[in-house]
Amino acid sequence: MTIEEIKSVSIVQFLETEGYQYAYIHRGNYWYLSPFRAESSPSFNVSPTKNLWNDFGANSGGNIINLVQKMHPSWNNHQVLTYLEQQIKDHHLKYAEDYEAMVKEQQRRNVWKQSQVTERTKERNCITFVDRICKLCHPNLKSYILQRRVDFEIAQQYCKEIHYHIYDKHYYAIAFENIEGGMEIRNKYSKRSIGKKTISIIRTNGESHSECCIFEGFFDMLTYASIRKWMMDIQLCVENDCDYIVLNSISNIKTAFPYLQVYDVVHCYLDNDAAGIATTKKIMDEYSKKVIDESVRYRNFKDLNDVINGIVKK
Repeated sequence: MTIEEIKSVSIVQFLETEGYQYAYIHRGNYWYLSPFRAESSPSFNVSPTKNLWNDFGANSGGNIINLVQKMHPSWNNHQVLTYLEQQIKDHHLKYAEDYEAMVKEQQRRNVWKQSQVTERTKERNCITFVDRICKLCHPNLKSYILQRRVDFEIAQQYCKEIHYHIYDKHYYAIAFENIEGGMEIRNKYSKRSIGKKTISIIRTNGESHSECCIFEGFFDMLTYASIRKWMMDIQLCVENDCDYIVLNSISNIKTAFPYLQVYDVVHCYLDNDAAGIATTKKIMDEYSKKVIDESVRYRNFKDLNDVINGIVKK
């Protein structure tokens, strides 16, 4: 048994096996005559929810291991733990209620996590059939885009609408193409990929530029493009026109490195979290002289889209 398991065994049950009966219960706590001395008024308290004891007469307390140590001061730690293990086995002592609840909750969470892993694996392995790709116009997708505070005409410029089915279920979503012909697809309820997952490169105004802005996801890129269109004076955008590079996943950063060579300046608009900061550092380590970390422009927000939605970073 582990130390934590031993510590979680009910002290109330253990005291019963040792021949100690509680005198009364008050507000859920068990009161005993102290097992350490003779007394007529109970001063020894056990909280079954916390599974801790407190000897008010001696101003001492602790867990079940501390209790046995105090009962047998001449024993070493090994003797204490061996004795407890034997008592637990011989008397079939149970865990305290709070520990059992914690174990059951952890088991429930583990089952749920495993079901999610199984579902994602099943989804990745199933075949997606694309029914059609068209201009972005579905009212539900438009509503979702506007809820994200993104300019719908900007979204139409850089994205498509995709209709697809998996088995006998049909779906539709926003589609954002990458350099390998794969797509990142989004709607209000789903976020997944179709085809190979890699980076996307956007040549704004149909021409290449000497500077680029690099984003983690395409909604951040759409947000940036929307802000430039609206000419909002909130100091989020750089002055010059730039190409846009969207990683679609920070795991694609090495794929992006060769494409960054051609630019004179690389503006990093990655998330203000541990992963985004680490990815920005990787880019700076590779191209230190021409990289600018632009996340300071939205230091109080996780990403660009959170800025225009007013979602301040905790």
